[in-house]
Amino acid sequence: MIRLTNVSKSYGKKLALSNFSYEFKDQKGYGILGINGAGKSTLIGCITNNLSYVGTIEYLGLTKYDIGYVPQELAIYPELSVLDNLMFFAAIHKMDQASAKKKALELIERTGLQDKTNDLAKNLSGGMKRKLNLITGLIHGPKYLICDEVCVGIDPISRRDILEYIKELQDEGLVVIYTSHYLDEIEFLCDKIIFVNEGHLLLEGSTAEISKEIVGKEDAGLSEIFEKLLRKDGE
Repeated sequence: MIRLTNVSKSYGKKLALSNFSYEFKDQKGYGILGINGAGKSTLIGCITNNLSYVGTIEYLGLTKYDIGYVPQELAIYPELSVLDNLMFFAAIHKMDQASAKKKALELIERTGLQDKTNDLAKNLSGGMKRKLNLITGLIHGPKYLICDEVCVGIDPISRRDILEYIKELQDEGLVVIYTSHYLDEIEFLCDKIIFVNEGHLLLEGSTAEISKEIVGKEDAGLSEIFEKLLRKDGE
């Protein structure tokens, strides 16, 4: 599991994350929700060790190679080919070349990029760049995949392909920690919902559990829950 205990992060005088405690265990998908500035990206940055923080984050039974990260900003090299991008990230994770190439070609095929294997990343469409961005976080075979707005700004077909592929990976045992402004993505991928507000853990549970507590019924959609929750928090 990934266990956070009293994790805080400040930017100057602004407290972006405040005494945040939570355990990410073996659920298929954790959806992190909150309005802009709630602390979602800061939380992701702390979990991935891309930000310094106060408090404790433990990776119990995991190594750094068991964590994959797909950022909102494209983390691919435009002057490298699709295959060479994957080989570069494989080298960072100290994979041997033969295993890395085999895994890279498998990922390329599963995301429908096989016709673009040797194309430069800069020449890919927006949706293809997002697919490549995703699989750079999967090249080393992580147990946990942390996704920050991975489908932002792409066409509906590419978005569907990416979401369905992530769903397949979850069914194969991958644990996904996912943040998005698109509530339908959270509903599709996540069986555990975490609401963050002003750097605090506001509420967590399954959609049905949160729905019953906030709306009074188990079958409310996330949009209805989110609206009522924020209205209630602002009272």
